[in-house]
Amino acid sequence: MLIPTSGGVLRQLAAAGALDAATGAGWQVVIADLVEREACGWERGQPQAQEVLSWIESAGGAVQRVETAPGVAYGALLKREETPAAVATLERLRRGGGARAVRDFVEGLEPGEVGSVLVVDDDPGVATLMSAARVPVQCLPAAQALQLLAEQAPRSPR
Repeated sequence: MLIPTSGGVLRQLAAAGALDAATGAGWQVVIADLVEREACGWERGQPQAQEVLSWIESAGGAVQRVETAPGVAYGALLKREETPAAVATLERLRRGGGARAVRDFVEGLEPGEVGSVLVVDDDPGVATLMSAARVPVQCLPAAQALQLLAEQAPRSPR
């Protein structure tokens, strides 16, 4: 299971042409709600945002979209009256919200449900966030994840 923790990581994978490599290498890719919002929602003008959204929608069962408590909270706040406190909370949820959403998902996994989880994030502190998981979790920076995907990509016959 491969789980990016931010929209930026997803856009990096898209820029490197590695989105299809992830699913082609047999990885189940999990996209948390706040990660998808960051990649495709609130930053629609970002490079690769439309490419990421199209890939998510066309990948079928190889990509699993998951709802998380931080994502639900964010959605609920969007529907409320815009107050300074609500805006401040939305901004706080945006900063690092993808990683917290991924933590929410990973902490809910039971041993035996998955073999292992590869969390992709360039922040070395994310490993601490994932420490409560009951399944094996490996955290890799995006560059190392790209290298791993390149190594595992199916080779075309010559």
